[in-house]
Amino acid sequence: MKHSHRSRLVTVSLMIPALFLGFGLAQPSGGRALADPAPASAASSSSGTTTTPAPAAAAAPAATPAPPSDLVVPAMNIHLKGFIDAYAQYNPTSAGTTDFRAYDYGANSFNINMAQLKLWRPDDDGVGFVLRADFGPGAYASAQNFSPGYYGALGGGHEFASNGTTLEAPNAAGMPYSSFWMEEAYINFLVPDTNKELEVYTGQFQTLANFEVIQPYGNWMISDGYTFFLGPYTQTGVRVHYAPNSTTNLYLGVNNGWNSNFQSNEGSYFQDLELGLVANPVSWLNINFSGYLGPQVRNMYFDPLFLGNIGSGSPAAAQYTNGNANTPTWRNYGAFVVEVGPFAHFTLVTDDSYGWQAEGEISQSTGMPVGNATWYSSENFVRYDLSDTMDLVARYEVFFDPNGFMTGIPGTAINDETVDFQWNFYPNLISRIEYRHDNSNSALFNNSLYSSANRGPALYSQDTVDLELIYTF
Repeated sequence: MKHSHRSRLVTVSLMIPALFLGFGLAQPSGGRALADPAPASAASSSSGTTTTPAPAAAAAPAATPAPPSDLVVPAMNIHLKGFIDAYAQYNPTSAGTTDFRAYDYGANSFNINMAQLKLWRPDDDGVGFVLRADFGPGAYASAQNFSPGYYGALGGGHEFASNGTTLEAPNAAGMPYSSFWMEEAYINFLVPDTNKELEVYTGQFQTLANFEVIQPYGNWMISDGYTFFLGPYTQTGVRVHYAPNSTTNLYLGVNNGWNSNFQSNEGSYFQDLELGLVANPVSWLNINFSGYLGPQVRNMYFDPLFLGNIGSGSPAAAQYTNGNANTPTWRNYGAFVVEVGPFAHFTLVTDDSYGWQAEGEISQSTGMPVGNATWYSSENFVRYDLSDTMDLVARYEVFFDPNGFMTGIPGTAINDETVDFQWNFYPNLISRIEYRHDNSNSALFNNSLYSSANRGPALYSQDTVDLELIYTF
């Protein structure tokens, strides 16, 4: 994976999926196809006389074959790419699932995260499209996270159902299991008479926000941080891209909010606004700023401690689970990514985000809104290129949720310390091993309030070890 990061702007390629028209690992320099040697033949001099041919050179070794083309319908310039991502995880707790993970939640088992097929046509002649389909548990996890906050993961949805006086497991609610998710489906075209500086996208596309992305090969580590997990994944709407020069990209969009392929803002006829800036002012600096603002449904008043205390059959629980949670209130979200390097094989990245939701804080006594909610995070990476095929990456991240809007427990502060070693010992094959330590001031891990598969006492920390293989084609 590291080769592609060296050969193009990482921030642009990772954070602007609308421009990400191809993927896979670049081959090491030794694997590139070599030019055929010039044939030995007589050459004419300027005087018209024929020179004596030079002695024949020894036959050059056969060049490494070029990788097969991803062009599947040449007449229409349609391309196909894909990948398969498999991993194994060790989690020494008694958790049935590793909570607060976007995709590597399969505790103590061998797992398929997802397989993906991407069909696309570049807009070289004016009009293109992208259709990206995901399959497997990762597709299921993406679909379940179609609402803000953690509680959409693993089928939990953002609603509670009761069975008499017993509150059903949170992951019993929500949409049914599905191993298919349409990650992206959009049409893009160049606006005529704009010198290819103005481009329009319409449909569903990946978010501009943050450093990490849905595709595992586009990330530096096996596990995604909280900043990605508790942030936007996709937007559906219209996005305009303006590139006044080769180092600056500006974006303006109108969409349905976070992770929603239809407008669910009941009582509101105003969509979210999207703002984006991606710039490479100097060779060693990449900057990405994205902002989203507009009314969005809160989807939940989620505080498992409150529900556990009052019981599911109480009047307060009825207010809490119903209330006016489907009434949109204003949300602001911004993310600022800075990438510096590489310098002496080191590259540094910081991704800082901030969110605000009107009436997002709830009362633990009534379950109703009592104030606004904020959350913010800082995700920081350092990568060292050991060689052309090996990388060592470390991440330190903090995520603060003082009002409990994202995690469900007010006053929560989480951090993770993670180290990955990556070795691409074959072209198009990524192998990784990761150690990760998470800790929080709230008992978030192995908590049965998040998943009924969790057993034993809830924990304030957890340690995991992951092994991963990704094959791109």
